[in-house]
Amino acid sequence: MNKLSHDTYSTDRWYLIDAHLPANYTTINVWAVIQFATYERRIPLPASFKGRVFELLPRPKASHSLSIEAEYEHGPLSTESFDLQVVSGPVAWYWLGRRIFAMLPKVEVAQAERLKLSWRKVLSNPFSVYRLLGSLRYHFPAPDYKEWRAHYWSCADDVKRRLDQYLSHNRLDQAAVPVLVDARQFGEREGQGQGQDLTLKPVFNSLRNSVRDQIGLRTSVHVLTEEDDHWPVGDSDGWVLFIQPGHRLEPWALAWMLIEANKYPDAKLIYSDHAYLQNNEIPCDPNFKPDWSPELQRASHYVGDCVFIKASELAAVRDRLGYMPRAYELVLEVGNFSNEEQIRHIPAVLWHQTGESSKACPEQLSAHLERHNIDAQVIRDGRDQVRACYGLPTLRPKVSIIIPTRDMLHFLQPCVNSILEKTTWLNYEVLILDNQSSCADTLAYMTALSSDSRVRVLAYDRPFNFSAINNFAVEHAEGDLVCMLNNDTEVISPDWLDEMVSHLLQPGVGAVGARLYFSDGRVQHAGDVIGPGGCANHLHGMLEADDPGYMNRSILPQELSAVTAACLLTTRNLYRELGGLDEQNLTVAFNDVDFCLRIREAGYRVVYTPYAELYHHESVSRGKDDNPEKQARAKREVQYMRERWADVIERDPFYNPNLNYAKPDFTIGKYPRIDWPW
Repeated sequence: MNKLSHDTYSTDRWYLIDAHLPANYTTINVWAVIQFATYERRIPLPASFKGRVFELLPRPKASHSLSIEAEYEHGPLSTESFDLQVVSGPVAWYWLGRRIFAMLPKVEVAQAERLKLSWRKVLSNPFSVYRLLGSLRYHFPAPDYKEWRAHYWSCADDVKRRLDQYLSHNRLDQAAVPVLVDARQFGEREGQGQGQDLTLKPVFNSLRNSVRDQIGLRTSVHVLTEEDDHWPVGDSDGWVLFIQPGHRLEPWALAWMLIEANKYPDAKLIYSDHAYLQNNEIPCDPNFKPDWSPELQRASHYVGDCVFIKASELAAVRDRLGYMPRAYELVLEVGNFSNEEQIRHIPAVLWHQTGESSKACPEQLSAHLERHNIDAQVIRDGRDQVRACYGLPTLRPKVSIIIPTRDMLHFLQPCVNSILEKTTWLNYEVLILDNQSSCADTLAYMTALSSDSRVRVLAYDRPFNFSAINNFAVEHAEGDLVCMLNNDTEVISPDWLDEMVSHLLQPGVGAVGARLYFSDGRVQHAGDVIGPGGCANHLHGMLEADDPGYMNRSILPQELSAVTAACLLTTRNLYRELGGLDEQNLTVAFNDVDFCLRIREAGYRVVYTPYAELYHHESVSRGKDDNPEKQARAKREVQYMRERWADVIERDPFYNPNLNYAKPDFTIGKYPRIDWPW
């Protein structure tokens, strides 16, 4: 990708591009634009975490001009600070060598293998190694999907040969995979009756040809129409591909799905990533999906209209419903009787489609929830998204809202007042944990609050330890539910607690997090991710309030690995059962992430809901890690997280490994963190 051929470039004269860009930008994208007589070439340039651009490019032999383009998350960046020099070959090779010898030994083995980085390649093509290592810097423009796919997912002869050998060795080479094409939205089957729909032909042929071209397997095709929606189950131990016309399978798709099914015998349904075809030909817009998320499926049908399902499960759903459901309802039904290990996700694009994907259907979701005795009203929200509003019990549980503070009246007062004035949930108490406040106005405000029966002020007269403060508060809480809340938050949606409690009371949910905004309206928190950026970070980065995020994930309820304790609801029993926050190893940071991961480790779900909205001025109370003691503490906490949760940091199930791991901005990764499974 972005290759530069030395056939048309000089190796004795080089461009050296140097700049210091502001380090407080979430995203920095820089390109060198070389303009030739009849065309231009855009070359992405890396920037470090601190905003340093220092990149060498061989100077073209042909007549040309060179310019720089730069942008950050809010638009174009000035390039006046860029210094452009022409340097000699020896100077260039010195700087090339410095990057290679500094960075290459630090590249992980799996990463080096996927990028085809080696010392042997340094000898044969040092500049390509230099460029690849540069692309691993914190800031680097996302690659073009078409080029990225061709580079990493081209099924060359050696890949096909390995696949054939794998299938033969595992006795899968004679497997027969039936493909069930749900063409009911296209009318009658092609060639049958007077009402045949000719629009079926092109979309069906594209799919049929891709089924025929599957590597190493035998296939058969059965088409479901409105007139004929019956299908003989056949081998109840086998698997069926359930798919719609207009889709095109990659040649290795069924083999990969069958390999996954063979590895996980308890699996019931398998889905994969997918992308679209522009003009029925050009791959674009990949949907790199999370692992199984029941809430996200209910709201969006993110799984898509191509699923690999065990034949016995398909038959069971059909018999239970009395009809063959569409893909959205089929996935809901299978998911209702499955755990997250039985719904397998292959994080690779195994199919492409033309046109739009099917979406969540309110009528089908309502019927599904009613069928399984789940109290909920299904509506469309203000963004036209499908929303399940879960019911609440007649006897509302008491919620203890825990707010640690040390002074900071200008944050504490708006926070507490917004709760008392706006919150529609009636059965709650506010516990203010006074951690050695000395400000007279703050102390007076807390004294005045004590006359409100809804508020209690507890003194915590010890050094700041966020985990210990919350653990102390929970021991004194009267509520069955506890909500950890930062003192620098303010309520926006009056029903924030109604929404969070309604999710927490769903079966298997252990914690619920809210959608938080900066005071200027940008999104500060829409869930956390583990791994990208080094340890734990907020998903998406900073979004504008009206930005739905990648695959609408900022505005949809979903399961995640963690949510922030700036606003986190859980049950007091589960909190105590898990030992609360870790006050030994995580006194300040990551204690909420660790707690959520322990919740998931215990078998519960962590849910983010965008419908509970608050403002949050992030971490203003505790300050920054700006002295040696704080920096040492922060380093210890990061190291503890990396050791305790190494598996999740390597692969967060709710952040696709094909996405950028330098930061969780949902751009395409510099390289896919997975490889062929054979």
